[in-house]
Amino acid sequence: MTGPGSVHGLPGGSVAVRCQYERGYEDYLKFWCRAGTVWCSSGHIVYTNGSEAEVTQGRVSIRDNHTQRVFTVTLENLTLADAGTHHCGVHRTLLPDLRATVEVTISPAIHTSTSTGRPPVTTEQPSGAASTSITLSISSNDTHAL
Repeated sequence: MTGPGSVHGLPGGSVAVRCQYERGYEDYLKFWCRAGTVWCSSGHIVYTNGSEAEVTQGRVSIRDNHTQRVFTVTLENLTLADAGTHHCGVHRTLLPDLRATVEVTISPAIHTSTSTGRPPVTTEQPSGAASTSITLSISSNDTHAL
């Protein structure tokens, strides 16, 4: 079972998490949950029924592709509360579930602005960057300081 390790999104945006599993688990239930101290806290957020049909629970959907042996979890309309450690996994009856840990980071975009009157430019932070919002204002008198 492998996942991306970490994903990054912006509030109001969406992220897609692809989790790969081994041959032989195509018809098993796949799931997405928030990590707890031992397994999943508060149960599974969303899970498949063993088919390739998309299943949606609130702002989270999951779709399995048996041919590629990968399932995709999509989180829509992200909020800061979506951040944290999650698991994508394959449920196995009478055996421990197969799971991969995915760290979800939600952080605002970096806003930059100038004194030219042009609107600020918004860029997404690279994955793994600190979740700090920075506003940079430069006046024509400050350009020599750069």
